[in-house]
Amino acid sequence: MDASIALCATHPERPADGTCSRCGTFVCEHCRRWQVGRMLCLRCHQVALGEKPSRRANVALAFATLGFCGFVPGLVAIVLGHQELAAIRRGEAPGSGEGVAVLARNVGWFHLALLVIVVIGLALRA
Repeated sequence: MDASIALCATHPERPADGTCSRCGTFVCEHCRRWQVGRMLCLRCHQVALGEKPSRRANVALAFATLGFCGFVPGLVAIVLGHQELAAIRRGEAPGSGEGVAVLARNVGWFHLALLVIVVIGLALRA
């Protein structure tokens, strides 16, 4: 093999397909895993799967749930869910919170849609 080709840390007989976005280890196509658009080595992928969602992701979901009692918490859930997804994509928050953040954001959009329907309904009644 050419000395200028990076080799997989786990399989030194295989050329590396890239590096782990979390630890920088060279990985071949058999070792790489994808999470939230990031390439991870097997070890970092297992660690990422075991992480709990961040507090912001859980708070966003709580606000989305509270949105059923009033519309304003649902609007807060949109903002927090969007911020959490951006943090996950930057690698600043655990990827395990992605599903929670997406759910919170989408429920928040549902609350916003209901608010618009209620406002339009009230305007048409007047």
